[in-house]
Amino acid sequence: MTAAAHPLHDLRMPGPTLVLVDDSDGLALDALHGIEDVPGLEPTVVPLSALDGPRKGWGSVLVVAADRARLRRMASAVPLLGQCKAVACWLTDTPTPWVLVPRPEWPPLAHLAARPAGDRGVLTVVRFGSGARAQLVVMEMARQAAGPGDTTHGGVVLAYAGRPAAPGLDARAVLLTDVAGAAEEARDVPPDVVVARRDGQVAAHHVIDRAPTVVTDPGPEPVDERIFSPIGFRKDWDEPVVALEGPITEVVVAAARAHQGVRLTPESSTSDVLALAAAGVPLVGVDAVRLTESGLAPALVDALTADVDLADALRREEHSLAVRRAAFDHHSTLAWRSALADRAGVRHVALPPVSALLATKRPEMLDFALRQVARQRGAEVELVLAAHGFEPDRDAVRRALGDRPHQVLTFDGDAFFGDVLTAAARAASSEVLLKVDDDDWYSPDAVHDLLMARRFSGADVVGMPSEFVYLHANADREDLTVRRNHPSELFARFVAGGTLLLDRGLLRSLGDFRRVRKFVDAQLLSGVEAAGGRIYRTHGLGYILRRTGAGHTWQRDDEEFRRPDIVACEWTGFQPSLALEVDPLDRPDGGGE
Repeated sequence: MTAAAHPLHDLRMPGPTLVLVDDSDGLALDALHGIEDVPGLEPTVVPLSALDGPRKGWGSVLVVAADRARLRRMASAVPLLGQCKAVACWLTDTPTPWVLVPRPEWPPLAHLAARPAGDRGVLTVVRFGSGARAQLVVMEMARQAAGPGDTTHGGVVLAYAGRPAAPGLDARAVLLTDVAGAAEEARDVPPDVVVARRDGQVAAHHVIDRAPTVVTDPGPEPVDERIFSPIGFRKDWDEPVVALEGPITEVVVAAARAHQGVRLTPESSTSDVLALAAAGVPLVGVDAVRLTESGLAPALVDALTADVDLADALRREEHSLAVRRAAFDHHSTLAWRSALADRAGVRHVALPPVSALLATKRPEMLDFALRQVARQRGAEVELVLAAHGFEPDRDAVRRALGDRPHQVLTFDGDAFFGDVLTAAARAASSEVLLKVDDDDWYSPDAVHDLLMARRFSGADVVGMPSEFVYLHANADREDLTVRRNHPSELFARFVAGGTLLLDRGLLRSLGDFRRVRKFVDAQLLSGVEAAGGRIYRTHGLGYILRRTGAGHTWQRDDEEFRRPDIVACEWTGFQPSLALEVDPLDRPDGGGE
């Protein structure tokens, strides 16, 4: 490769330059061929595994990894690098550039760039007016690479002994040579858990008043759900099933989106399977015995081995959803840390509890709506019932919800809809709020899936599309189920109002729900967008919008839902996705098939 053809041919860095490269799978190392001939660089290439202490005295530092997941994994192993005037990050197998947001304690910036690195990945470069601590800049790059959102450890402090940090961001996790080091008296922040290659004796630490828990069998390494996620999932495909060789990177996953599915090979590693599964890529050729032996959760193995017709677009998407949900529940960094916290007996915040806000003027729909909330699983859900213009039977509400926490509020019939929802939000006990409607269908996993999307997207507001719509019969036609061609698993401007999930702090900053009679959802989304908030639209398989022609705050002619330009398909009668798992009692046609 000539110097002019090298992906970094126009990178100018103050020398000498330390090139710190992730050598875990050879991908990044292969990309460095010819870097010594790039003008403007005085590179010293050091594989991460060869580091044995501080490396100081550099004019600049270049970190090289295949993708964001590998960058986030290697960050904790980056040693003290001293101060330098430039730090760059080259991700050789990442498709889209990402922009670093400078921290306020850093020296003033002289230059900031995020761009493609020729035809090989992306490059982020930051230059300072004076020296900056390179190690902290690299750690911040690793944290921000996944975008905004939750990057906390959830309350469980980890250290690693004789092994690298797990995937996901544990950039400040302590790397120890042996487990005994976890109990050093001078350590102000001792770990709760030490994940180690081998067991060993560790003394009690005076800060936590116990010995850190040593875990030598944490199971398969988790998948970084902030990187390998369903974002970008395609409901259609251009190419047939393809066999992909590992290792799986962001570029590989992006390319797989165009295929009906991916065929695993005997060489497919557990980490490759988990990356594809978490991304929602349909997989075939699954060896259930081998995956079970490698430690994959039975729920994920069952989802991967289910008999599915991938030629049916709806069945294919349902399969993708089941696989990605099982991967998230059992093999995400969130699930992995939660399991370690349980073993150590310490607190860990995983999926937060949710308060569902149900405002209704229709007592005849209350039993139906209560059943939709009562059936939720995989999430802690409190119901805040706001009865608008009637007094509900509180004993009946209690019986319908069982032991699920709930509150019942009542309002005069002429109260503003926005005021009713605001009062419900203020009464709620949870920090995460979900607006639900009284006549729409929700799958048992609806709340869980919204929280899952909140986790992997980092969005301020998460919702589902009103992709499936049930239209009650009228004088001109029978009942219909319409599936609209709303895109999903992407950042968007609008989501279905009956699925709005957001933090109460954000709602309060917007002045709560606006004092309006109708279009309360549009007011909220407009406010979020005006404030620069991020709105994410997850899948639409677990929600059906009901249209009866009357009783809605959002009035719209039924035929608007059947415009040829927005309809993907329609069926006579009630035909939900299998993911809805509808209770026969709640079918509008009286039950049965």
